[in-house]
Amino acid sequence: MHTLFDFVSNVNAMQYGIALLSVLGFIIFCEILKPRPFQGLLKSAAEDAGFLKTQSRERVARMVRNIALAPVFGVFYLAALPFLFVQGMAVPLSKGVSTVTSAGWSPVRAYFAGRKKMKKAKGGEPGQRI
Repeated sequence: MHTLFDFVSNVNAMQYGIALLSVLGFIIFCEILKPRPFQGLLKSAAEDAGFLKTQSRERVARMVRNIALAPVFGVFYLAALPFLFVQGMAVPLSKGVSTVTSAGWSPVRAYFAGRKKMKKAKGGEPGQRI
């Protein structure tokens, strides 16, 4: 550990490991306190194994592949986050800029330009411009 990046990476890895071990320890501790420890966990595991036996080999292989690729999908998601943020901010900002700079009619611009003020013309119909 000679650089700040090495130090921060090591500290974050240790924190992640401690967090995972804490969760695992909590689950084991809660199971030990039950009247029949690990009975529900064994029942769930047996149900999962029975479900996998009823599935075809292709579906099980696809499920195992997806579980194995979960960390890769997570890394792709983390790598895409900055680009998704830029796109998410660019779309509303571009709409706002195009609204402000467009030459089309809008009630606010018409109000501030004075085009909304209508006066009664001499001998004319109400609502005509002078």
